[in-house]
Amino acid sequence: MAESFLARQAGDEEFRLAEALRSVKLFVETGLDADEIARAQELFGRLARERARRFGIRSVIDRYPALTLTTLIGHAGLAYDQGKYWESFWAVVDLTPEPDFEAALRTRLRGMLRKFGMREFDDLGAQYVQVLAVHAGIPVHCLNDLVEVIEQHIAAGRDRDGAALFEWLTEPGMGYRMGSLDVPVRNFLRFGGEVAVDIVDRIIEFAEYTVEHPDFTNDLGLDTSTTGLPDALLDALIDRLQERPFGSEARVSGPAEARGRRPAVAYNRIDDEIVIEVPYPSTAPETPWLVSFDGDTVQVYAERPWGLSDTRLCPPTSVPVPRRVRHVLLTHPGSGARHTLPVVDKDEPLLLFDEYGRALSRHTALPRGEVIAVHPGDAELLDADRGARIAATSECVPVGWRGWVARVCALDDVDGVVLRRDGSTGPVVRAVRAVGAARLEPATPLPGLSTRNGLHVYAERPTVLLPPATAASVVWWVRTRRAGTVDWLTDEEWESSDTESCLDPFDGIESGLLGLFDIVVSGPLGSDLRHTFFLAEGLVVEYDTPFRVPEQDGMSECTAELVALSPMAVDTERVRFDRSTRETEVRVRSRDRSERLILRPPHVELRVDPVGSAARWRTAATVLSAEDMTDDAVVAVRVPGDVEVDLALVTATGSVAQVEIPEVLRGNVFQVSTRVFADTARALRTSTLSARVDVAADVTRLVSLARIRPTRLFAGVRLAGSSLIFDGLAGPEMAAFVWADTAPWRPPEQVAISDGTACLPAELTGAGPLTVQVFVDDPWSVITSPARPDDTAVRMEQPGWVEDPDPARARLSRYLAGAAPLPRDGMAFGAIWPVLVREFDAAHGRDRVADGLIEALSVDPRGAVEALADSAIPQSEFPALLIRSGLVERGFDSVVRGERNAHPWLGCLMDIADLPLLKLRTSAEAERAEVAGYLASRGGPWLTELLSGKVGDPRVGVLDANTLRMTGFDAVRVEELKSACEIIPGALLDIDTRFSAVFDAFGQRQAWQRDPALGILTKASAPALALLHRAAPFVYGVVAARNEVLTGVDTTEHPWLLMSLQSLLMAVSARLAARGVLSRPFSPETRGAWARLAELCPALVATDLLIADALACYHIHNDLIGVTA
Repeated sequence: MAESFLARQAGDEEFRLAEALRSVKLFVETGLDADEIARAQELFGRLARERARRFGIRSVIDRYPALTLTTLIGHAGLAYDQGKYWESFWAVVDLTPEPDFEAALRTRLRGMLRKFGMREFDDLGAQYVQVLAVHAGIPVHCLNDLVEVIEQHIAAGRDRDGAALFEWLTEPGMGYRMGSLDVPVRNFLRFGGEVAVDIVDRIIEFAEYTVEHPDFTNDLGLDTSTTGLPDALLDALIDRLQERPFGSEARVSGPAEARGRRPAVAYNRIDDEIVIEVPYPSTAPETPWLVSFDGDTVQVYAERPWGLSDTRLCPPTSVPVPRRVRHVLLTHPGSGARHTLPVVDKDEPLLLFDEYGRALSRHTALPRGEVIAVHPGDAELLDADRGARIAATSECVPVGWRGWVARVCALDDVDGVVLRRDGSTGPVVRAVRAVGAARLEPATPLPGLSTRNGLHVYAERPTVLLPPATAASVVWWVRTRRAGTVDWLTDEEWESSDTESCLDPFDGIESGLLGLFDIVVSGPLGSDLRHTFFLAEGLVVEYDTPFRVPEQDGMSECTAELVALSPMAVDTERVRFDRSTRETEVRVRSRDRSERLILRPPHVELRVDPVGSAARWRTAATVLSAEDMTDDAVVAVRVPGDVEVDLALVTATGSVAQVEIPEVLRGNVFQVSTRVFADTARALRTSTLSARVDVAADVTRLVSLARIRPTRLFAGVRLAGSSLIFDGLAGPEMAAFVWADTAPWRPPEQVAISDGTACLPAELTGAGPLTVQVFVDDPWSVITSPARPDDTAVRMEQPGWVEDPDPARARLSRYLAGAAPLPRDGMAFGAIWPVLVREFDAAHGRDRVADGLIEALSVDPRGAVEALADSAIPQSEFPALLIRSGLVERGFDSVVRGERNAHPWLGCLMDIADLPLLKLRTSAEAERAEVAGYLASRGGPWLTELLSGKVGDPRVGVLDANTLRMTGFDAVRVEELKSACEIIPGALLDIDTRFSAVFDAFGQRQAWQRDPALGILTKASAPALALLHRAAPFVYGVVAARNEVLTGVDTTEHPWLLMSLQSLLMAVSARLAARGVLSRPFSPETRGAWARLAELCPALVATDLLIADALACYHIHNDLIGVTA
């Protein structure tokens, strides 16, 4: 009787658990609590004791697979202890340890998982306990370390969500960041997908709730239904936060305090650009951001909208990513903010964006709908289940990303995607949100109305769509709250029906909602939906014209009418925009809440840009010459509304000389190539390129896009007191950039030109010689200042120097003006480098000014190199600057390590210099791990091997005898070979990076062969090789290998083939000299010749300098890093 009762009980439990397991991919999704798991374990133990004796061990497993899985996985979640799983397992189920039973459980594990359609985690191989642990989620004994990592992540100012945490932890080359987490947690974060992200999101959400509610333990409603966390995990989290409150070990700001914008990668669908959204700085907004694209740094001044006083609300400034890059580093010296954004992962070169252009994290499920997939053009996106190519509804090349494509794909019928390239699929399958996931449908945003930080404003509530139930009904948890708070306005459970359900997330809240709201829809783990919307419920905006058009003194006039339905109210119901007003602020009220919004009527924008360059939209017509029309450029106009557009070249008398039908792009953009108008423009000499916009029957608006005029924008300029007087200006909307020659580190001042006259800023009057460059102004757009004057600029003499507020720079300005000797203390290295660039360009060598500045830099080589890395000087100039300044022969080590450097090449050189000291510091283990990770990530695996004394084959990626065959290739073939190396950006010493440098050098072979520097380096090579052989035989062997690969080649006929040999020889000589192994290895003549090689072939010289530095480090210190570091 007892056995039959046990069998019936076990059969009922098996049925219940089997139903639960069939509906999930991970066990943790079942939501079984500790009591249910304990009951299953007790039942399993009884069955094993009774049934195994009569029918054998395997009969229990085969007849009760769901009960067996629940027992095994539940134990991993509740009682996991590293290395002691089986010991405690036998005690929990009250059985004597039996090797055969354990072996049977192991061998049948994957079969049981397969039976219920659960994930098997083949990547974990025979690590059966780890497979169980991943299914269990986060074992309670491992929770503490994860909470500490979350605290540190948020305290560092990163985004407060699971996806951001996962991105940081799993950044390629930075595996050490996982070191503080137990193995089961690492595996769960690695393999748990959307479920893992949801659990971490819910941990963060609950932890933030406890910060705002320190008495949270008195809340009797804390359970799985209110927190979304599994019962056992929630109990452990509560215990941990009682013992050590969240943020007690690392300061964690509250949600409202932390809601400021952070940089993000996005896709601009209008211009087909990948952009970085740069936030407005919290402090010192007058200081530019330094945005580094794999070392190429640009200065970006974040834009601040008119009338906006609260800087936290400023919308981001979009900066195009000019090419394929691995990382973007943003540094703001004024506020101390630093952000690193991964872009291209070499192992998975795929970027995904949603239909709005927002980047989709690698760790979140993709939307079941439209996505933008950006990847190499020779790859394809596949349906991971069917293996079929996913069709694209449209396709283009993102601006500047040659060899890549942006494909718009619909994922409605796809459950997962994977990238296939070169016949093999990528390492990661990107899951698509389940068919049974909830969706959120917003209404149409109000036209021309936005928040002060650029968000759309909606007049209607969004709709939550719950999927129909399948076998069993699903309970969905729908909550809303004001953004920046932790307390919910609505908190309701909804049960799915047999059809799709539509519901109001604010159900029960009175109309008239105003402000920013979070909407969170939670269901089964892995299906969470989180969105933020700005609502002004009941507001209506209308305009008396479909759009405004550019006119000579601004934009056409317009009137907007605002209607507010009670309880909503506005401070003005009618707004008149005159020609000079682009936007205005309106105040909206609802009950006791008030918000200031930005009203900007729709308007026409235009651009003329080279093909493949970033789009620079403006509202004022530019000025072109007839010859400019022959350039490979596009002219485009963006017109709101339902319109028809053609482009016409109009004569000075107003007649139409040529009409072209434009290509129509997304977002109502109409564009044609400027070349189609070139012949007509050349014949007319003076004309206007215009867009003819048909807005209604018999109504056409004419919009000037470009005025075709003679080549120069002005005939001349002269200085009269504090004014600049211009002659022969090409048009009325002109302005000028003005550089102070005694302060070349300063950006140029922009001065407006009115009636041929511009007033100099007070700080430039009597400030020494000036350089002036005229450009076409656009008062409604931000004009980016050029880094240097172009060939149209004019230099004007003026006595004096710049009185810089920085004393060190003020003294330097006096020195440059010849009014004072070079200061010997407190030098501003960041100001010296722009001066040296100018001096080297002018003299192509060294003069009095350059000699003095080089002497100043040599006082602190590390500080000088850090300043160079933080400058906006093109990185292609770095190798030659280090060589000409002599710093390449100096050590870069420092007792004090600052923030991680923005430039990967210089950063690696400085990290290598610091390795000996870090090795001596017993307390610097974490810092050593960070340095090792950085060198592996930015430098590549071969760099860490070189530092460990493992040179591999040093003959690869150099100019060799086979290179000579390329002289018979045409330019197109050589460019194709070079492009194949560059299509996916790699680390500094990756093989493709080295081959790309070789192709660059090959392209400069004729210029180098004609240059006298070649003869100088050739003459200096023999004694340098002999000296190296005596001083460092190991290093000599690596250099000599580059000579061996030229066996059989006549280098007297083709001396350019010696570039690889000479480049590395000079580099190792310099870096050994920096460490005291060699003394004065170069004459000034040899150093100048090497610098000339660096100017022609910067990539080759930079690569060889990094190789040489690693070899020199190993020669002195042996292995400081280890290839497994």
